[in-house]
Amino acid sequence: MIGSAINSGFASIQSGMKLMDSSAQTIARQTVASSDSGDRASGGQPPEGSSLISATGDVTRALIERRQALYQVQAGAKIVQTSDKALGSLLDAMA
Repeated sequence: MIGSAINSGFASIQSGMKLMDSSAQTIARQTVASSDSGDRASGGQPPEGSSLISATGDVTRALIERRQALYQVQAGAKIVQTSDKALGSLLDAMA
């Protein structure tokens, strides 16, 4: 039972790290795309037909996902920590 709780904690940490990586890549792509489109346009303005609002929305969504990933990793770590304490208590009781 404690082993499955620890595995759940590790799975939560792994999932959170994947989400963190994915959102970081999204932010990096948007930053590169925004600077590239600004360089091509005359006067530093975005080219006609580009969606600056969409890019901002993507970055905002990615930042929110990063915060969610942080909380998910913290929760997973807390699960592992609590399971470790419970296992330690069981071993102390048996000794």
